[in-house]
Amino acid sequence: METVKKKRIVTKIGNVFCAEIDNECKRFFQYVANDLEYLNSSVIRAFKTKYPMDYEPEIEEIVRDEVEFYAHTILKFGIVFNAWYKVGTSKNIGEGHKEALFADNLAELNEDPKIHWNVWQFNKQPFIQGKLDKKYAQFIERGGVIPYVDIINRLKFGYFKYKLSGWKIENGKNVPIIE
Repeated sequence: METVKKKRIVTKIGNVFCAEIDNECKRFFQYVANDLEYLNSSVIRAFKTKYPMDYEPEIEEIVRDEVEFYAHTILKFGIVFNAWYKVGTSKNIGEGHKEALFADNLAELNEDPKIHWNVWQFNKQPFIQGKLDKKYAQFIERGGVIPYVDIINRLKFGYFKYKLSGWKIENGKNVPIIE
């Protein structure tokens, strides 16, 4: 009996990936860092532009686009389940991921979610543990390692569709509940 060897998936910082959204448009994101300090996962930056399905990727054009969001995810699962595929690599990974703020709400079932926040930057320990200051609310990204399905939904709808303690959907965006 012959055994089939599985193909090894190799991803590197700088890789650019394409997600085809409902056979309507192509969206791109780039693997920009590993967050070894807090979540030990890949950090991506997703770009704003929606390209037509017949667009042939111009990698340097893509990575110059405005960033829509940053997120932690596991790239391998998106590849294995055909949610996205690698289209190229660029050394231009930007600097924004170093300043991006991520937040988790750690409230238990009967606790007030407004006072149980963890806020951090990639590869740093949380610098807020408690009540979230309004000045950060408009800048934070939802923390946690986001499953590939939810990355696709964010690319498709502009926000994560699932409910999570401490977060609400307002004006087509995920925003923290702070008041």
